[in-house]
Amino acid sequence: MMQNIEIKYRIADPERVAQRLTSIREIKVQFRHYQKDIYFDAPEGRWKIRLEENSRPFLIRYYRPDEDKPRISDYTLTPLPDLKETYADLKTNYGVLAEVEKIRELYLYKNVRIHLDEVTGLGWFLELESVISERYDRQVSQQHLQEVLGILGGLLDEAERGSYLDLLRSQQYLAG
Repeated sequence: MMQNIEIKYRIADPERVAQRLTSIREIKVQFRHYQKDIYFDAPEGRWKIRLEENSRPFLIRYYRPDEDKPRISDYTLTPLPDLKETYADLKTNYGVLAEVEKIRELYLYKNVRIHLDEVTGLGWFLELESVISERYDRQVSQQHLQEVLGILGGLLDEAERGSYLDLLRSQQYLAG
């Protein structure tokens, strides 16, 4: 199982955030893609199939607390050689909770994945994932995450506790 330290923020001005990110030489733009996550009612943690432009599908399973501060996430990425079969099995065994669609811009700073996301029905978010590895232990990963937060000071709104699925379901509940 892999680990990262992650946090998500709402943002009001994605253009200013993108400008700030691209103004820093050490931050590299990777791509801008459409993504669709299909969430399942898994027995524990969160399970989703990720469909993404120019990439093969993956099953992503992750486990983390819902907190509005940087938190450890344990996760696995499993390539799906047969998407239709895996989708049918997961749908039959667990049921589909929701589908979340977004346009994601990915930036990299050291071991920090910076996601600038426009999520259908929710708006704009910035999600940071500082990947923990042999090269970058938990302390260094936390330091790199704080460096990115320092770069983006003043551009981030409130931190979010949950996943996009949680936010979408909460919004649907409030709407009626």
